[in-house]
Amino acid sequence: MGKNTAVLLLAYGGPETMEDIEPFLRRLLRRETIPPPMLQRVQEKYRQIGSGSPLPAICRSIRRKLAAALPAGGVELPVYLAFRYSNPGIFAVVEMLTEIGVERVMALSLSPHSSTISTRAYFQALEQAAGGQELEIVPVDDWFRHPGYIDCLVSRIRKAAAANEFALDDPRTAVVFSAHSIPQSYLDRGDTYVEEIQENIRLVMGRLPGTRHYLAYQSQGKAPGPWLEPRVETLLPELNRQSGHENFLLVPVSFAMDHLETLYDLDVEIIPELRRLPGVRAARIAMANDDEDFIAMLAAAVGEKLAAGGGARSTTTHSGRNG
Repeated sequence: MGKNTAVLLLAYGGPETMEDIEPFLRRLLRRETIPPPMLQRVQEKYRQIGSGSPLPAICRSIRRKLAAALPAGGVELPVYLAFRYSNPGIFAVVEMLTEIGVERVMALSLSPHSSTISTRAYFQALEQAAGGQELEIVPVDDWFRHPGYIDCLVSRIRKAAAANEFALDDPRTAVVFSAHSIPQSYLDRGDTYVEEIQENIRLVMGRLPGTRHYLAYQSQGKAPGPWLEPRVETLLPELNRQSGHENFLLVPVSFAMDHLETLYDLDVEIIPELRRLPGVRAARIAMANDDEDFIAMLAAAVGEKLAAGGGARSTTTHSGRNG
């Protein structure tokens, strides 16, 4: 029999309640204390989206649905979940996995693209946690280019365009791919984040000929030095003035699930501001979240990695936990 194998989903994490916000920020920013003005600003943002992040609950639902979907695809593996910046943390989950005899993990980041602050950070923590353990790590990566994920994005673009009566081939319509900004210094050190996003966009637009599209960045942080440009909030008014675009459809391409950056940064701040421009209409697509087509794509990605020799059929009989 092959090694005792499990799937391990890796994600950013987030505060699910107002009380979780301060410890989440301490962990994220590696600070003993959070300045009160900063804490209050972040608390107010979360208050406006329901007093917490939906991301951890969405990830737990993805874990449950993926565990149910894998056997239907001929793969019998338990599925676990760990977060980088909230609980259950990666180190604690790895310790639990080794205690129950898991020898190999099919590690799948729920962030579509690899960057210093997302997928790369998850895998660095995973490798550190597994360093003293006999645990083989098999990345299930690059799913941003999987045909099933391209289908997910294309279908959501078409649905959102139809719901808002945006004709995708109308010169007044612009599809704007929005990605979380990162410092330019990360790219200078070899980060492949932008290259992966550009490839993702190319694959999507190959299915939507005649659609005018752009890439911009959102949610810029406070770290010193230049960050990726252009910013969404500056590019879109410029496109309206210079190119006559009036219908803007935002595609948060660097996110698969809803969290603060979609529900607040886009839905509360950026989109309403755009709608104040004369004649401008703006909307965004729905996120993949725990939708069935997204789950089917993840199950296919795991199955394909196994078929390519990335792991063996599990010999365990227990079911996956939430962490």
